[in-house]
Amino acid sequence: MSFLNPSQVEARRRRILVGGASLVLTTVIMTAFMLESRSGYSGRVMKVIYMQSWSADRSRADTLADAQATEAARADRLAQSRAYIATLTGPARTKAQQQYDAYVAGGGVEKDIPFVITAPASGVAPANGRAPATGAAPAAGAALAAAAEPPVN
Repeated sequence: MSFLNPSQVEARRRRILVGGASLVLTTVIMTAFMLESRSGYSGRVMKVIYMQSWSADRSRADTLADAQATEAARADRLAQSRAYIATLTGPARTKAQQQYDAYVAGGGVEKDIPFVITAPASGVAPANGRAPATGAAPAAGAALAAAAEPPVN
């Protein structure tokens, strides 16, 4: 029954073994968490896509006005990009023009500005606190802000 009353040497050896095992186990667990966080094992991040919804009594004129406002915002953004490229010279201009061409060919402008609303639905307060536009195409900044805000239900 010496295990019930071990010598000091045996007790010290057991403490060292238990302490070492706990340190190794803690190190293994912490390393596993660190490696998992780098590799993204926990799964992919879901992308949230907001969709527009309109009232059932939306007129064709409202639809066309919204489409024209969206197209004007896209054209304005492309014009701003072309104006910036025109200010560049040399290799920077060539590189910027190649990026612009790839952006347009890839349909980037349709993805970046999905929809610009000309006026909110009746009974819905504007999110920015300002009066809604009255059919005129909004500025590019307003178009980007409108595209970034989720729809109000």
